[in-house]
Amino acid sequence: MGGLAISAVIVCNRVSLRGGSRPQDLGGTPMSEPRASVLEVMSGKKRAARHLDATQLLRQWKLLRILSGSDRWYSVNELAEQLGSSKSTVERDLATVEQLFPLIEQTAGKQRRLYRVDQRIRELESVRVSLMELLAVHAASAALGGALASPFHADLQSLLAKIRGVLSQSQNGSLDAMARVFLPHLRGGVDYSDRAELIDDIVDAIATRRVCRVDYLAAWRGRGVTHVLHPYRLLWHDGALYLAAWSATRRRLATFTVHRILKWTASQKSFPPSRRDVEAALRPAFGIFTHEADTEAVEILFSSEFAWRVEERVYHPDERKVRLPDGRLRYQIRSSSKWEIIPWVLGFGGAAELVKPASWREELRRRASELNRVHASLE
Repeated sequence: MGGLAISAVIVCNRVSLRGGSRPQDLGGTPMSEPRASVLEVMSGKKRAARHLDATQLLRQWKLLRILSGSDRWYSVNELAEQLGSSKSTVERDLATVEQLFPLIEQTAGKQRRLYRVDQRIRELESVRVSLMELLAVHAASAALGGALASPFHADLQSLLAKIRGVLSQSQNGSLDAMARVFLPHLRGGVDYSDRAELIDDIVDAIATRRVCRVDYLAAWRGRGVTHVLHPYRLLWHDGALYLAAWSATRRRLATFTVHRILKWTASQKSFPPSRRDVEAALRPAFGIFTHEADTEAVEILFSSEFAWRVEERVYHPDERKVRLPDGRLRYQIRSSSKWEIIPWVLGFGGAAELVKPASWREELRRRASELNRVHASLE
């Protein structure tokens, strides 16, 4: 199951790319459309009209872990009970899994069917792996960085341990030398090593669509608040993990910082499959947070000395950049992320000018004056 870990961690936990050096399409996922299974994604057989659904992917992942963890036969009822899903849902997942993964089905009685993983899958133990393929595994492990508490990290580490167990001391030494090519360089990230149980609970709630009660630290208020949530997706962004969820309390889709969750309680009540397009709802965000305000036309001018820094990175998939004859760069975007864009512009100092909206420009001027007052008092 080690190979699944590398593929599924990418598709089950959304990654928010802002400020990356290469544009990538994360594939907006209208939640009302047909989905692609985790196995279709891995095999490359996903049809263009199908999209990823974190709930289905995580459920299929758990189904495969149950079946691959034992040589015994499982009934649909047993699988449904362990997954917390209905029999019809498990039957659909089994039908999907059977298309691309070696499962054996046998009949026990007139209507009862049993399932297990084809024992020929054990032949994987004799598959030859090249040093470059091992290096790719190490690269995937390094890329996880601070995601130490992700539900797939343990599987990846188990795979690495098994590989190392069959290598000689000199071979392990060579692999260590090659693995050092990739260095996780974490700055400003959050350590989730003591939140593994919380993240596991969140993943389970997403997979089983459980309504959850959450005590949450609203940092800007300086106190805790309580939300009733329908959890949809987990997202990695700028070294931290976030939860996209429908807040029944606030009646809107909102983004929650996972390490600020004080208490998580999953109820036995489930919510219906959402028809909300989570990716589309998050698209206007400049960073990770959505805002209730309408999007506005934003224009920023960067000096010729700093224009290259903005040109070489993608800060938003809908951004527009134009080099002016004098060497400056005009940056344009439609966004409602006032409280993320203004600090970003301030970070460039005098090398960036927020041209519009006018109200944002006034807020930036107020903050700049406050910054100047604070530093002037140090003299």
